[in-house]
Amino acid sequence: MNLNKYSKPIIFITTLLGWIFIVPITYLIPKKKNLMVLMGAKDGFFIDNVKFFFLYLSEKEEDQEFYFLTANKETYESLKHQYINILYYPSAKAYWISLRCKVFVVDNFSWMDNCRFQLFWRAKIVQIWHGIGFKKIQRDNKFFIQETSSLYRRFILNFVGKLPVYDALISTGEFFTEHFFKPAFISDHFIDTGYPRNDIIVNPIKYKNALINSDEKTIQKVIELRKKGIKSILYAPTFRDTGGDGISDGILDLQKLNEFAIKNDFVFVFKLHPLPQYKTISNEFERILWYDNVKDVYPLLPEIDGMVSDYSSIYMDYILLNRPVFFLLYDREKYETKDRELHSFFNDFIIGPISTTQEKLEQDLLSTFTENDDFVGGRTQIIEKSYLDTDDNSSQRIFNFIQEHYLRRNQ
Repeated sequence: MNLNKYSKPIIFITTLLGWIFIVPITYLIPKKKNLMVLMGAKDGFFIDNVKFFFLYLSEKEEDQEFYFLTANKETYESLKHQYINILYYPSAKAYWISLRCKVFVVDNFSWMDNCRFQLFWRAKIVQIWHGIGFKKIQRDNKFFIQETSSLYRRFILNFVGKLPVYDALISTGEFFTEHFFKPAFISDHFIDTGYPRNDIIVNPIKYKNALINSDEKTIQKVIELRKKGIKSILYAPTFRDTGGDGISDGILDLQKLNEFAIKNDFVFVFKLHPLPQYKTISNEFERILWYDNVKDVYPLLPEIDGMVSDYSSIYMDYILLNRPVFFLLYDREKYETKDRELHSFFNDFIIGPISTTQEKLEQDLLSTFTENDDFVGGRTQIIEKSYLDTDDNSSQRIFNFIQEHYLRRNQ
């Protein structure tokens, strides 16, 4: 049940009831010292950092008690047959376990909706944010600052839980902790452990169930084409508040792109934002594959030879493989003025050819893959600047921190 689809008065009333009834109950029901609850984005999709932290706990930490919480019926139905520790919200069992949990692990900003902010009032909240990147977010974003400029607005946002204080926030290294996360969040701890989703980028066989909720059919097609010597190129544009991407904005001509790919031994994989209008895009092109836009894309990344990026944080995950990245920045002025504010350090992280047209992008692809990749050293420097560790043990480091600070070790 998603209360956000209802009117503001209904949201206000349910939130008020949460403060009146749920918060007092959190003081009456004791916390279970070794209990964790995890929840993914979009009301509990099984994707991103929480997914891979869940897999780590499932396969590596048998003594840890934990649950995955979802308000998405399809996610619940698909997981409950494989895992017994899946909770559907709202339900009596989900309420009871949530009230007793000691640590709540999230990777997004929607976790507090539908009275969950009150339900987890006394739990330790660990935020594994869904990406290090270049957009100013949360308290550091000018649009957010404008929204919280009045005392009344700040009161309302605090009332509904939109100005949370975290117990721990997970980062990848000192640079992004200091310049990206600390200006954006208030947290007792900022931990440079790395991201769970990156564990399977550097070690694709780490988890036996890593392909759950991924587009396995498209991944297999890419694997087969690569065996034939065909280079795979991922296009995964970021979300724009005002809408648009290289296709709908008329920058990419799919017919010409397909012909270019056939002629030069490329295959393009399009992973677009999960919006309804993309579900009807034609699949008629021989060398353009459409990755299911609501599925987890990270298991695909090790099979990608090059990425076409823009302002998306997925670039900062893919860079761990130190493979070519091409920047299609045709709308930067519009993006910065009408969509999102970018950090000033974005320019320092553009390590790769820049294009604003399809013709230039195609030239860059040919030059890089038939002549020289001139950016290997630059990408190495960005990796060293962004990541304290580049191994496959990020989840383990996060778990060790949680155990040491919040669970039974220090009881």
